[in-house]
Amino acid sequence: MSSRGPHQHRRAEPAGGPGLSPAVGAKQAEARIGKPCFYGGQKVQGLFACVACQFQINNRKSLPTCPDCGEIVWAYLGDGPRPVPEGETAEDGVQLDAPSGPVKVEENVKLDP
Repeated sequence: MSSRGPHQHRRAEPAGGPGLSPAVGAKQAEARIGKPCFYGGQKVQGLFACVACQFQINNRKSLPTCPDCGEIVWAYLGDGPRPVPEGETAEDGVQLDAPSGPVKVEENVKLDP
């Protein structure tokens, strides 16, 4: 039997403060600790630590709420490239720029010589 007793504390807000979305809380935590961060409900596999209490899990499905403190933001502890949560693409959030400046659109241009 655990000496900690039943878990009664559940935090509604992610790390970073009240009123933040889970995604924003995860981004702020990532900037603060320098590790990829994800939030509860995202389907991502690997070794994670709670950003609030450092409780560690080896996750295989959706990230849970921390069973120790109720936090929903998790830091990825694995090596290698940042994992991509199921249902997302690696390109999400990437801004594409044209190599030679702004794109110019012209109408009625013939492509045949």
